[in-house]
Amino acid sequence: MESVFFNMQFAEVVFNLPLNHSFTYGIPPVYSFLTPGYRVLVPFGKRVITGVVTAIKEKSEFKSVKDIIDVLDEKALIKPQMLELTKWISEYYLSSWGQAVQLALPKGLDEFESERIHIVEEKADADLSEKQRELYFLIADNPGQSKTYYRKKFGTSSFYSVLNILKNKNLVYAEVEKKSASVGTLLRDFVIVPKDYNSIKSKSPDFLKYTNKRPEIDAFLQLHSGSNILVSDFLKHTKMARATLQKMHQYNIIKIEQLAVDRKPEVSFSEKKQDFILVPEQLAVLEKLKDAVDKNSYKSFLLHGITGSGKTVVYIEILKKIISLGKSAVILIPEIALTPQTVSRFEAAFNEEIAVFHSKMSAGQRYDAWMACYKGQVKIVIGPRSALFAPLENLGLIVVDEEHEQSYKQTESAPLYHARDVALYWAKMHEAVVVLGSATPSFESYYNAQNQRHELLEIKNRATKALLPEVHLVDMRKSRGRDTQNHVFSPLLLDKMKFTLSAGEQVILMQNRRGFASFQQCMNCGFIPKCTECEVSLTYHTFDNKLRCHYCGLTISASVQCANCGSDDIDNKGIGTQRIQDELASHFPDANVLRMDQDTTRGKNAHDQLLSAFREHKADILLGTQMIAKGLDFENVTLVGVISADVGLGIPDFRSGERIFQLLSQVAGRSGRGSKPGQVVIQTYQIEHYAIQFAKDHDYRGFYSNEIKHREVYNYPPFNRMIQITVSSANISDAISRARDIAIPIRKNGVYICDVIGPAPATISKLKNLYRWQISLKINRKYDPSGIKTKELLQNVLKPYTSAKNNNIFLNVDVDPAFGT
Repeated sequence: MESVFFNMQFAEVVFNLPLNHSFTYGIPPVYSFLTPGYRVLVPFGKRVITGVVTAIKEKSEFKSVKDIIDVLDEKALIKPQMLELTKWISEYYLSSWGQAVQLALPKGLDEFESERIHIVEEKADADLSEKQRELYFLIADNPGQSKTYYRKKFGTSSFYSVLNILKNKNLVYAEVEKKSASVGTLLRDFVIVPKDYNSIKSKSPDFLKYTNKRPEIDAFLQLHSGSNILVSDFLKHTKMARATLQKMHQYNIIKIEQLAVDRKPEVSFSEKKQDFILVPEQLAVLEKLKDAVDKNSYKSFLLHGITGSGKTVVYIEILKKIISLGKSAVILIPEIALTPQTVSRFEAAFNEEIAVFHSKMSAGQRYDAWMACYKGQVKIVIGPRSALFAPLENLGLIVVDEEHEQSYKQTESAPLYHARDVALYWAKMHEAVVVLGSATPSFESYYNAQNQRHELLEIKNRATKALLPEVHLVDMRKSRGRDTQNHVFSPLLLDKMKFTLSAGEQVILMQNRRGFASFQQCMNCGFIPKCTECEVSLTYHTFDNKLRCHYCGLTISASVQCANCGSDDIDNKGIGTQRIQDELASHFPDANVLRMDQDTTRGKNAHDQLLSAFREHKADILLGTQMIAKGLDFENVTLVGVISADVGLGIPDFRSGERIFQLLSQVAGRSGRGSKPGQVVIQTYQIEHYAIQFAKDHDYRGFYSNEIKHREVYNYPPFNRMIQITVSSANISDAISRARDIAIPIRKNGVYICDVIGPAPATISKLKNLYRWQISLKINRKYDPSGIKTKELLQNVLKPYTSAKNNNIFLNVDVDPAFGT
């Protein structure tokens, strides 16, 4: 329905679509209560979809507009400050506002209508053109599908005009199907036992007769008077028939009502409550943080504390101050693997309800946690980057633990935001305190601290007074030369493992590569099986004898013969976690080994279960990828082994050295955290590399001083900002042509404000059957310090390509990319 304007208000609405403007809709009088932040159901082209209201206007620039169909919320779900934050995110990261708004909502809330197409009756002799007949029989052979389905099969050209002709000829009809939200409040049947149960039962002679025969039920009801019990639990404990329970309800002995159930993630990892005695360095840091909190103004800190220095204890103590002031806090952690341990530590320290967010939770669990924050029932939120957008009131503190971690950067879908930087802006909006914590800070954060943008706080010693572990480097070029049979473990690592296990202590082994081998290669012709969709080799997995692409998921059976020449001389190259597990079984048949990588942690509570088992010493060796390198605290681990420190050094990325240093330093920090001294063995083929040498000495400052010189010479972050544009297409010539069309005007018109690198093939030049070409922009801090000029130029250049839909060419714009060329 369209409105002609008589004293009508209008709503600006945005959608989860890559559209850089809002759409105007009329507000029917029945919805006059609307304010920004409400979700609405509106017509959009040929669809009906969910949007979010961002503004209310008294006038419209259009002669006629469509009306809002329905309002989906009792109250606005997105509050004004959160709307303002999402607007900033969309502008800074060059996404649409509608895409950014989705960050502030739990997934699964959208409602929409879709049409299913059916034939009225089959008429083979209908008078139709060739195109009309083709679509008609396509629908007849596949009735009840969506328009999108038929459009893909039929082709995009003239689809809608042909479909409309078939409708006008009464040959097909559309059936509208409304899709409701996939999440919401979970209601379950409860038995409500009244507080005055004894007086109520005395008024029912029939029930008294029943309880004389079943005194255990009377005792159960007396014990639970004033309680609400799930019907299923009640019947299980009392062994009562459901019909009897219904009679009790009819006689008003009890009531049966539907109540909301809070779906919480299971956390089996538990910590005992401890009264921490802070060491002088921790106390000094805490005093600085408390002073900042007392000032009720924005302040950012970089807490540089070595591994085991007790940063989490500092977070807990400052959080106590925040809660005592009636404020709320967000604790961000980078990996889902850290969630059970982190949550249990905070739960042990607080009587407060804590909301947890992470990707392994069900949509219902995330919805309940989000609603608890929205209703003001919780003041502490813990989780990875998505937890930042929990709708807390009176925010006083944001902690970004392991702030250097690249998992804080969204890389899958727009907006490609960085949670650390958004946290800083969000805290500034709330006049809150931000603590960025790390043993190996990102260069951006440390550089900002050196230039007084953050206050630098340091903890240089372990809280337990334990020494940092001794690190041994093994040159695998020499070790491999002495032992031609064993390419996985050096003699030194084997000896250290034998000694550690014989002492009843535990070992952590890290190899940042899952699977059995990196790839298979024919030793006769050199052929390497590659993914047909991506320009990468397939990884061999022994457990099901499959070759897998770790980017698109393509899986094929491994062959004993070369697909190119037929030779059976096939060799497995590289070392994955599966192969290491097999080698461990050979060397240490009596040791229990847990493997932790993406293949073994697909289950809902897999991380929690694996870490709990290792903590309880149900396993002797924990083997995994980088997910075991950070934050984990096991007192009985006295040896850490890095199978290959070189993984990642060869990546064409200016941050590769920084990442290797951080990873090695972090995993080394898992050793010797208790009363027993720790050791680390790092195996490498590049023993002279400065990142490995500085990691051996636990020397962050030395590494930073060395690496920052290279960054300055080549004008890489933190000395400037970068934007990366990726053009993808199934047709390589289209990708190259569009990339050139974008790069040429930017290079011509942005001479002073940015340097243009490329276009050039992306590091992975083909992914999911799309060829990928990239353009990198280095923003000149002198002429464009905020990056606004470069972004405006880029948006103007991209406008013709983003405003018109093109199903063949895709653009991805990444501001402050995590990976740089």
